[in-house]
Amino acid sequence: MRVGKGKTVLARGRINVKGDAEVLGYRVEEYSFESRKYTPIFCREECEIGVDGDYTIVEKDTIPHTWKKLVEEDWDTLFIYGGTDKGKSTLAAFLVNKICDCYVLDLDIGQSDIAHPAAMGYGYSEGGITARSDIKMVNGFFVGVLSPTGREARCLRGVEKLWRELRKNSGRKVVDTTGWIRGKRAREYKLAKIEIIQPDVIASFEGKPHFLEDYEVFEVEKGCVVERDRWERVKARIESYKSWLESAEIVEVKLSDVKLENTNFMRGKKIAKDFIQDILEREVVFVERGDDFLNICTAERVSVSPDIIKALKELYNVCDICIFSTNDFVDLMIGLYGEKYLGFGLIKEISEDKISILTSVKGRIKRIELGEIKFDGEKEYIVNIP
Repeated sequence: MRVGKGKTVLARGRINVKGDAEVLGYRVEEYSFESRKYTPIFCREECEIGVDGDYTIVEKDTIPHTWKKLVEEDWDTLFIYGGTDKGKSTLAAFLVNKICDCYVLDLDIGQSDIAHPAAMGYGYSEGGITARSDIKMVNGFFVGVLSPTGREARCLRGVEKLWRELRKNSGRKVVDTTGWIRGKRAREYKLAKIEIIQPDVIASFEGKPHFLEDYEVFEVEKGCVVERDRWERVKARIESYKSWLESAEIVEVKLSDVKLENTNFMRGKKIAKDFIQDILEREVVFVERGDDFLNICTAERVSVSPDIIKALKELYNVCDICIFSTNDFVDLMIGLYGEKYLGFGLIKEISEDKISILTSVKGRIKRIELGEIKFDGEKEYIVNIP
């Protein structure tokens, strides 16, 4: 289709551009790319644009003036703050294309692009990208959940670890974050990240919040964003998982050769199971007890009343009890590390001495961290494991 000068095509799918245009600030003349998200193509002159997918045409340049002005501001580290569907990741990609020598730290574990959903990651780019996902990951941190709620401490450990590494590198740095900003817990979590990173400027889609009064805040306008509902976000995550598992193979790892972390599994002493088996009235595979925990592995999933849990805690003098089935581990997401973060895999089988993993990760695996997300086809579930 012919698109006139000064118009913008917001498109997703397979896209071909012929003519003088800008894709998120990246100037092109003949360019083809594929995008899972709506991407703005601004026509500097009349262009021929082909879209195998969805699109809409806007009669203006959709990149806000404040975004262009932000590029010229004096900052080394920029922190992007805003709610969902405001254009945070689009702004990050635009800045990369205009700066052309930039690191991006992606802390949005729900829709992570540089790493994958349920992980944080950072990468470097010289520009010419159409989305954050075009930036190759340098290192990452596996969180194992899709929301920081209830897992703030673990998320902040990841922020501190990655920032401690990234801050040593020269070049401008853009920090993109989750859209969780409403409520006291969200504010405290966001402030904790800001205090770790100490940005020169905070680019805010939400005006100048009172709790950011001690920081340099630069107000930016909302981009021309096509809002996504919950199902579209799930679909985007599924597509990301699939891309990370392309050419995946089954890898078998001896548990004696790796560190198994973010779990109490296999960290306790085996104890007799007969008593607990009688209490639960279900087949129990094994029971292990640690200093402050009790793990009960059953052959099938079992529902246990709070009263029984309370009684078992008192009887065994533990703080935490986890009751899980052997099936809960099948297709559980796990993070795989070598010297740095390599990516994720799915458990296919686990025993006391080895683990079989579906993954596209190459290289030696030295550390495995268990997540809390299990897959069943194209559905995600939160599971309770040690």
